[in-house]
Amino acid sequence: MFNRKIRRIVSIFFIILLLGIGFQEEFYQLHSASMQKGVTLLGLIPISVALIAYYFTKTADKVEVLVSRKLDRMRLQENEHLEVIIKIKNLGKKPIPILEVRDKLPAQVSLKAGSNHIISSLKIGEETQFRYKVSCDYRGRWELGPTYVRVRNFLDSSFSERCYNETKTKIVVVPFFERIRDMPFRTKYPKISDGPFHSKFKGEGLDFAGVREYTSTDSLERINWPATAKYNKLFTNEYELFRTADLLLVLDATAKTTSILDDEIKAVLSISEYFLKYKCRVGLVVIQDAVDHFPLSSSRQQLLKFTNKLVDVQATTVGSYSILQKRVRNKIDLYFPMNCLTIFISPLVDRQMNIIFKDIALRRRNSLFLVPSIIASEWCYVTEKDDAINLMIHQELLLEREIELTKMTHYGLVLFEWDVSTPFSIFMNKLKHVIVQRGTK
Repeated sequence: MFNRKIRRIVSIFFIILLLGIGFQEEFYQLHSASMQKGVTLLGLIPISVALIAYYFTKTADKVEVLVSRKLDRMRLQENEHLEVIIKIKNLGKKPIPILEVRDKLPAQVSLKAGSNHIISSLKIGEETQFRYKVSCDYRGRWELGPTYVRVRNFLDSSFSERCYNETKTKIVVVPFFERIRDMPFRTKYPKISDGPFHSKFKGEGLDFAGVREYTSTDSLERINWPATAKYNKLFTNEYELFRTADLLLVLDATAKTTSILDDEIKAVLSISEYFLKYKCRVGLVVIQDAVDHFPLSSSRQQLLKFTNKLVDVQATTVGSYSILQKRVRNKIDLYFPMNCLTIFISPLVDRQMNIIFKDIALRRRNSLFLVPSIIASEWCYVTEKDDAINLMIHQELLLEREIELTKMTHYGLVLFEWDVSTPFSIFMNKLKHVIVQRGTK
């Protein structure tokens, strides 16, 4: 394929040649015949040199280059860095003076180190590689590639290019979630086995709770000898019995949760990871226009199932709220017991969805709401916060949201408001202290 440079040069030469032909009659009258032939040959020299140079430096019509891609991993969390290695080998019978390689990246991936566009050269049979790092900024399933290769000649007058679709590679970016140290939520109906809930039953437990002074009723096997030697008194180990509970998480993924859906997903995974760590049974219901559910399970694979589902979850518009209400009620009543701890994760800004949640929560024996503030989240992206119109709209939205929350609390439902600008682990830690203070009053 001709480059723009050679096209311009050839066009200029032909323009000069045509102008020379147009003025040939006047030139013939002024000069002799021998000089006329010499000047004609001299005018053909630049065109001949250009054509000969192009013939000897013309690139092959087919790009004979082997391109392969290597990734350090195919599955990673949000904001993690991924190293990409591109290997190129010259399979042709001629060296490549100018080799241009460009690796296509999706919009959800940003370049952090190196470059996905290089210019190099290859000898016959030579192999080279280049690497760069990208940051995966958004959850989802993305595709790296294809790779575009362009071979240029030495004069940069022609080139051949090829698209390598076989280098396309799919990666999975899972949501990032925080690990919680302690859970402020408690259930009214726990089961007697290992778990995160303190038991009031007497007896030896399974988890170490601390050291206290020895009493005559304590077993000799529970004596803490290092503490006894240090304080010259008998000390004994104290244990706590922990109990597990069933947990149901209900995620609101309808249209009005678009701007805050990622924060809701992180909260779901954080809570699930904590409860599964203590062998609790955890289930999940994702409410979109359709209703997806995961039955209760204490397996560590449960968190992986949640993650694979939540990678692809997008907020959808509800077609019929009455049909959706029946679907949600049937799913929850059929697969989840009435006494399990039910946590609704929703911004509670949709009145129709609030009616559905209220109906389900009042029928459950132990339920609460985790309410991320969608208005605070969207207000962070407003540039002109001092504008009177923006302030008025913001205050109106806050008032409408406060009215909806008041309606929910009027029915005796428990709500915990979460400002998403605060990390979820810090919010849960503060929530624990608030609950403890209220419990002592």
